[in-house]
Amino acid sequence: MSEDMVKDGYEDIMNVDISSVAIEMMKGKYEYIPQLKYMQMDVRDMSFFPDESFDSVIDKGMVFPFSLDAIYDVADFQLSWLLKPRGIYMLITYGDPTVRMLHLSRPVYNWKIILYIIPRPGFERPAGSSSPRSFLEPVPITEKGLIPADFVLEDPDSHFIYVCKKMDETTELHSIPDHH
Repeated sequence: MSEDMVKDGYEDIMNVDISSVAIEMMKGKYEYIPQLKYMQMDVRDMSFFPDESFDSVIDKGMVFPFSLDAIYDVADFQLSWLLKPRGIYMLITYGDPTVRMLHLSRPVYNWKIILYIIPRPGFERPAGSSSPRSFLEPVPITEKGLIPADFVLEDPDSHFIYVCKKMDETTELHSIPDHH
């Protein structure tokens, strides 16, 4: 993913993994791409980085190995202070909103959250399906941050993509227009 981001014009990408083997492998594979940097690190302790170090963070489901209790034990998961104001945290996971939104919508984050649900690669709607929804449209969420009861999840193996925008302290969440 990182190398594709460089092709799209991103100039400074820090890749973090707990596995030194994975980091060394990626360093070797992409040593010719100076925009990519790699660090072996446990994301539960990102104190190496100063506050507001990143414009965005992409989390490709790395919280899977941890229990939900472990996630909550990490308090505000350090992402709030790692992101610059108006920064984006994007979580790509199989974790549905009944579990994830309880954590992501905590006031300490001050995030505006938009949810996308993308089916697994190769998924095709069943013949005769009349769903008009594009998978590239955000999914409506209720006041409590959940999917509406009448929402049909077409592929049970979908990826849930939570795009969380960090609001600055002087901005009210409800005053930010939705840009879909």
